[in-house]
Amino acid sequence: MIELLIIPIIVLFAILFFVFWIIMLVDAAKRKFKESSDKVVWILVIIFANFIGALIYYFVVYNKEKSLKWFLWTLLVLAILFVIFVVGFYVVGIPVNVQRG
Repeated sequence: MIELLIIPIIVLFAILFFVFWIIMLVDAAKRKFKESSDKVVWILVIIFANFIGALIYYFVVYNKEKSLKWFLWTLLVLAILFVIFVVGFYVVGIPVNVQRG
């Protein structure tokens, strides 16, 4: 039973991390910084440091001007996707332990 929930949880977190990363990357690309080199540096940090770079960008730059409203909406959508995945796995009945013979 627990094994059935692991796959949707992993997928949910992967989607959440990817959406967060994309939002931070797009914000860094659109934002007007004081120095033109700041934009390039932040984009490189987000790209090469992946989720950690996006988190650093969020707390250093993004969080000062934006609210967490977008994040809450993203969590709501991902929670709905999670429910759909779990229900789909139960309805389809994907076997957890497949024995090959």
